[in-house]
Amino acid sequence: MRTQFSRLIAATITASSLLAAWGTASAAPYVLVAVYSRSAPNGNHAAQFFKSGTAQGCPAAAPFRQPCYNPANAWVSSVPTLIADVQANPATWDWNGTTMTGTGLLWTTAFNGSNANGTAVLSFRATNLTVTPTTTTATATAFNCYEGTFLSSVNVNGCSNVDLGNNGLFESPVTYNIGGSANCIDRQLNGNPQDPPNPADDAPLGEVRGVATAAAGGGCDAVAGTYDLWYLVPNPRFVILSNQPTVYGSDGCYMFGRASQLGATPCAPDPALADISYYIFAPQVDTDGDGVIDALDNCRLVANPNQADSNNDGYGNRCDGDLNNNGATNAQDTALYRQQLGQPSVAPTYNAADINTNGSVNAQDTALFRGLLGVAPGPSGICLNTYPCPAHP
Repeated sequence: MRTQFSRLIAATITASSLLAAWGTASAAPYVLVAVYSRSAPNGNHAAQFFKSGTAQGCPAAAPFRQPCYNPANAWVSSVPTLIADVQANPATWDWNGTTMTGTGLLWTTAFNGSNANGTAVLSFRATNLTVTPTTTTATATAFNCYEGTFLSSVNVNGCSNVDLGNNGLFESPVTYNIGGSANCIDRQLNGNPQDPPNPADDAPLGEVRGVATAAAGGGCDAVAGTYDLWYLVPNPRFVILSNQPTVYGSDGCYMFGRASQLGATPCAPDPALADISYYIFAPQVDTDGDGVIDALDNCRLVANPNQADSNNDGYGNRCDGDLNNNGATNAQDTALYRQQLGQPSVAPTYNAADINTNGSVNAQDTALFRGLLGVAPGPSGICLNTYPCPAHP
């Protein structure tokens, strides 16, 4: 009781500070940009996948990186309707300062090493998920748990304390109100309800996965909450809901696994935190209309859908004429630019002087470069208008 009360106090204080930072308590649309989990101190890091298709900002062809499913992944293609459902019913999110309200489907899957071609560990399917940290409540109108091929290979049950059989699916419909608790789970074995459980099937191997934690009783198994996200982690760019008060690893990074489409993962495979789970949401604002939300856009005011950043400083080529990275675009950069005129520029890295990233440094770039003279790089949503850009904003 004391622990839960302390969590409530911490969550309430954090909520107040976040509202002060954002300056509004009214509901606002958000988008989910990253999900991370780690099961144990020595367990696998898992940046989870939850989007698919170009309509959701995912590439049409490989390489696929978190948060975008690879439809050709052997496990993904074996789970009926995963890609079709993810594309057809994407969740939208509203945040009112205390509650994150989801409408639609959130289907997250963790793969070993956060590799889109890797081995699936666990997959959660929630419809209309709502999380309120200040009251430590989470609800969903439907929830399913899928076991990946990794757990079966090591003879571990991750969704329930029964053997799920070859389909690996823990089917729990919205009407799983066993024993009078909406958090109880109607366990099913290969599609056959096991309520009351069949002792021959029911080996005591651990807690069942549910939406939120629930104690055993009334014909109900103890349920380990999938969405016990009772902490709001202070951050100027995101709403971060976590099951721990901090999400940072030793390098101060929290976006592990969310690689850009052009570069390597920007964070070390850290947070060295046991049993951590957190969801990162960003305001659904795209000032320049290039399809990249402001919080992740390295040129917030100028459209650059490919987000090319040749010198990897957090500022995209389209708004960065600072070729020597001294914080300003001046005569020194002009000399460097002239040296690059007529030089090739190869995607996806490009030449830093290729301002419009069209594959060559030419007269078009000269006109754009002149417009950047005397101007600091940016503005970049990643860097929050600071220079140099933080290594792990």
